Order: sequence, then structure tokens, then C-alpha cells
Amino acid sequence: MAKVTIAIPTYWTWGMGKSIPSGDTIYDHPTPLDQSGTLARLLESLKVIDYSDFNIVVLTAATNSSLVKAAASKVNGIIERFNDSFQIMQFAPHNLKILRQHLKKLDLGDHIIQISLCGYPNVRNVQLIITHVLGSDVMVGLDDDEIVTDKGYLNKAVEFIGKEKDGNFVGGVAGLYLDRQGNYELSEKERGRKEKESNLFIRKEVIMDDAILSLERNSNRLVETPFVFGGNMVIHRNVFEKVAFDPYITRGEDVDYLINGRMLGCHFFLDKDLQIVHLPPKPTPCTDYFKLKQDVIRFIYERYKLSIAKAYLGFKAIAPEELDPYPGCFLRKNVENHALEALNWVRPGDIGETLSLEEFVAAANQYAQQVSHKYFRFQKEWGKIMKIIERDTGIRKYLMSLMLS
Repeated sequence: MAKVTIAIPTYWTWGMGKSIPSGDTIYDHPTPLDQSGTLARLLESLKVIDYSDFNIVVLTAATNSSLVKAAASKVNGIIERFNDSFQIMQFAPHNLKILRQHLKKLDLGDHIIQISLCGYPNVRNVQLIITHVLGSDVMVGLDDDEIVTDKGYLNKAVEFIGKEKDGNFVGGVAGLYLDRQGNYELSEKERGRKEKESNLFIRKEVIMDDAILSLERNSNRLVETPFVFGGNMVIHRNVFEKVAFDPYITRGEDVDYLINGRMLGCHFFLDKDLQIVHLPPKPTPCTDYFKLKQDVIRFIYERYKLSIAKAYLGFKAIAPEELDPYPGCFLRKNVENHALEALNWVRPGDIGETLSLEEFVAAANQYAQQVSHKYFRFQKEWGKIMKIIERDTGIRKYLMSLMLS
């Protein structure tokens, strides 16, 4: 039986009604500290799981450094209620500080800076590090706005991982998101509203829906996939020891991880029977705009990474067409035109910004060229970092001491 670590990031922000300071880290829907949030609901649902060898790591992040103590206290109060049910621990910024102190002794240099609980990809990398140090064979990533209803969920998660499919090692497995009604497709109303649009970014949900449907038409349960969902994602040790999340990606770090893996020869598959229920809060118009801006930066950056990957030893050239329909269609030459059009449509009228939209898109291209080499350098060192960390018994003892049961 494979040893599994379930990694659950949880994001917290200011209380309701509090104005958000500029410079706060942007997450899709962090929980206000004066609300109970959804973490307990997810943990309660995990009691249904019929699998013996697993532990749970809850990673706590906050939108502002002044909130980290309150967030850690809040999360501790939640997970304490489950210490009789699971082997469970919280990893919060104060734990990260201690981990970094250990890492400094291991002469990891500048790479310690990238081990952080600030931003989606950095949190995901900490997930990988903790899973690695705990000696688990598999990391299962869930998000705190989900529930698991299938008692065989973990058995399905490990069923194919680490085996071969059509001659390829199954290094990563993704599952599906179901909505409240048990559907994974867009509603007819939502699809009808967007599928007539010609703009890629406005049609994004329809394009993703089409990607899922194209895989569904394959009669096999396990199908190689060009996309994954980070909140229902299974990664084998052989992959997370080798492939890091890109610290410089703005959002969509899950799909970006697949792209990074593909450039390094790893294969990811969709298991149609691996399902969770996704219950996100309703987004606000302002949230939609900032998510769109991050998507623009992300796709321009990923396109540039793919264009230069073959210049780096060990990386394979991946054509956007190999990632069709999603995210491939966002990685082509015309994405800037679609970006400008969508930003003009979605931008709230009362928002004040220093850059024009044209300047913003130009800055996104500049960002891609400035940081891509940093990613390739970080990725080159990731395997060395993981080997060094694995050999340090002090880090393992510290993390094991955080387990509540």
C-alpha cells in the first residue's frame, strides 16, 4: 500500500468589511478571519475515506504578513477537532521560519528564498517538500473549498500512479471537479452565454469544458491529459523529486506544473472516476478582473517558456498544439489581441490603475523574458534540493513533531 500525504492549502485574509491594503498577495477567494471558512467541512468529509496509510498536512497562508499569527491560530483551532480521526498537522509561516533555519545549515544558498508560503506555486512547492520529508510515496492535493464523498477516493488516487500506461510512466493523475448537482460540465445556461463569444479569455470556461468533454469521449477510464486541477491532483514521488512548481507563475500553477513536467519528460493522466465536489464561493467582478490579469501574465509567460525550453539541457520542446485545446490555444501568437479585448470588457469602471492596458500587456511580455531564466535555474537545482533535504534527519524529526496524532 502506497503511503499518501494529503496536502491542503488554506488561505486567509482580513475580516469582512476591511479595506484591502495594496501589496497584499492575491488569492481567488481567501477566507476572512472573522468567518469559519470551509476547511472543517473538507476535513469532516475525509472521515469517509477507507484507506489506512495516509496523513494530512494543512498549509496555512495569509494575504498579509500581519495576519499570519491569527490565521495559524484559527487553523489550529479547526484541525484540533480532528486529531482523533487523522494523523494531521498544520504547517504555518512560523513553521516555515524554523524549516528555513534548518535549510540554511544545508548550504542551499539563494534557493531558500523560493521556499515560501506566499503565492500559489510557493505553497504548492512546500506541499512537495513536506510530502518528501515525511517519506510518502504519493502526494494528493486537495483544496479547502471541496468535499470528498467517495470512501474509495484514495484507493482510486493510488490505483494507477507509479505504473505504466501505453508505455509511459504514470507520474501524475488528475481527477474531475463536480458541482453541487454532481455535474462536471458547464450548465446549458452558462455555456450558452459564453460559447458564442470569439474572445479566448471570455470563452475560457467553455474551452476548458470542451477539453474535459474531449477526454470523456475516450472510452478508457485513464486518459493522458494536457491539463489538471490542482485541487484533485496526485503526484508520484518520482515526479515531485524531479519537478518543481514554477515560483514565477501568477496563477494556474497546476496546469503549469503539467507543462513543466512535460518539458522534463513526465506524463499526466486524467482518471475519470477520481472525483471531488467543488464548492467555491461566488466571485466578485473585481476578483474576475484581477484573475484575468493574472491569466494574461501567466499565458504570455508560459508561451515564452515553451519557446526557449529546448535551449536548456534536459528540457524537451513542447508545441502549443500538444496541449490543445486547453491550455494550448492560449499559448499561440495572437494571445495579446485577445487579452486586450477581454481586459477592456471586464475592467471595472471605477478602478484606478497607473498602467494602460496596452502597457500592462507589454509589461507581461517583459516579465516573461526577465524571469524565465530564473525558473530554469531553479528547476535545475530542484532535484539537488530534494536530495539534500531528504538526507537531513533534523527536518524530518521537526515535521513529525507537528503531527497531532
